[in-house]
Amino acid sequence: MRQRGFSLIELLVALAIGSILLVGAVYVYQNGRQTYAINESVARLQDQGRYVFSVIEPEIEMAGFYGFTNTGDSIGFVTATNPGAVVPAARMRQQPLPPMSPTPVPVPGLAASAQSCGVNFAVDVLTPIQGSNDGLVDGMPFTCALSAAAGGIAPNTDTLTIRHAGFEPVAPRDGRVQLYASRLTSRTAQRLFADGQAPGVVNADNQIRDLVVRAYYVANNSVDRPGFPALRVKTLTEAGGAPTFTDTEVISGVEDVQVQFGIDTGDYDNDGVVDPGADANNDGIIETDGRTTRYVSPDFPNLNRFQIVAVRVWIRLRADQTEIGFSDAGRTYQYADVTYIPVGDATRFRRAVMSRTVSLRNSRVL
Repeated sequence: MRQRGFSLIELLVALAIGSILLVGAVYVYQNGRQTYAINESVARLQDQGRYVFSVIEPEIEMAGFYGFTNTGDSIGFVTATNPGAVVPAARMRQQPLPPMSPTPVPVPGLAASAQSCGVNFAVDVLTPIQGSNDGLVDGMPFTCALSAAAGGIAPNTDTLTIRHAGFEPVAPRDGRVQLYASRLTSRTAQRLFADGQAPGVVNADNQIRDLVVRAYYVANNSVDRPGFPALRVKTLTEAGGAPTFTDTEVISGVEDVQVQFGIDTGDYDNDGVVDPGADANNDGIIETDGRTTRYVSPDFPNLNRFQIVAVRVWIRLRADQTEIGFSDAGRTYQYADVTYIPVGDATRFRRAVMSRTVSLRNSRVL
């Protein structure tokens, strides 16, 4: 029998059907790949945000923890050469309260390297948490010289400084600012020292802990990537037998941090007037019961006269690379006291804003 093949019409129909199926398969593949890339980008941003809060949140919770006490008033600074000359906590403030002089005096016996971020910045135990609004501005805490790799602080971003004692007892080290914490005198006589000489016996009731001081800020540059923002931290440590601050990157991709402090104003009925008994001794400082009545920026007037009982933190994250077909143009990000609208090349990056409100575990009645 004579064999017959496909006719030209049959072949064209088969090619058309095959082409349609191929185009459909490519379209599905491209859409799937794009969806996967979007999901990966969003997940990466969320992971970055979770990591940032996993670093900062425990620090905020422990602000004001000083070993066996959360009473910064009981802490003084001593040296082995002059153990009887105790510098009280009130003299270690960056911004002294009246009737003291408004100009802080450097703590005697504390090396100049410990003052590199501001006079008494390293030992202001009466201010366990503080910040600056919209960058490093005159009159605000945290005046450290930034690492050259940071490329300066990102404009209009806040800083956050946290102070507390280390979580575990340690051995004395020369040049490290440490706290001699005594269970037996927890509210009257705790001591800071930085010469490696413990001011008393060391046992289960008398322990030594490092004084932890960390100041977080947003840098213009990340490591090995100029122009790409990063969250960095200044940390109090020691080098060459003297206190010093290191400057390290926490994570890249953080382009903004905003901070607000929850304070107790004594106005519990929200009528704009301090409630009777809230300032029992009429010294202008609320004898707080630890309730948050208002959230304020770090530059709130006379903030040092209020107890901070909670901290609200916002972070804005940027993806580490652009996405084909994605544009952030026309979107407005509003959070804290910020209104941000991406323009130019900034519209090519995906972003996410995350926030967290953290209560201070060691908040106390003043």
